[in-house]
Amino acid sequence: MAKKVHVIAHTHWDFEWYFTVNESSVQFVYHMDEVLRALEEGVLQYYLLDGQMSIVDDYLRFCPENRERIHALVRARKLFIGPWYTQTDELVISGESIVRNLQIGMARAKQLGGAMKMGYLPDSFGQGKDMPKIYRGMGISDTVFWRGVPNEKVQSRDFIWMSEDGSEVVAANIKNGYFVGWI
Repeated sequence: MAKKVHVIAHTHWDFEWYFTVNESSVQFVYHMDEVLRALEEGVLQYYLLDGQMSIVDDYLRFCPENRERIHALVRARKLFIGPWYTQTDELVISGESIVRNLQIGMARAKQLGGAMKMGYLPDSFGQGKDMPKIYRGMGISDTVFWRGVPNEKVQSRDFIWMSEDGSEVVAANIKNGYFVGWI
């Protein structure tokens, strides 16, 4: 049985995780400059920017002159931003925090051309049972995430995820993380 596979150019960016704030900032500015140039020159068709707006705000703090470039690429559906303000951990915070994170991220993304309408959490450490309800309440009908589905229980990496209230989203679970493409 043939299966359609999608290869998505993307980044997952953790400031201060491996480097100092200054080192991360310099590396991220270089990275974003390369991504914008590659999108504008057609080297890349599209790029997924980690689902979080905080890194866009960080970049624009250093390079405010590139705001219009980002806006144009988002509107052209070449650069996908948001819907989160920061990557969230669904299990250690309140539902209100999750909703506010999405509200802020989507509002910021709207100012730059619009938020990606996908609950993208490539590095979460588990999934809260109410996420389909929260996503649907924010107008999001699809999600992609990594951890939270035990390998021994997986029958399919693609499934309909339902909250206790009956809210549903189409879900794709990344099998082995966001680093490399493999089945």
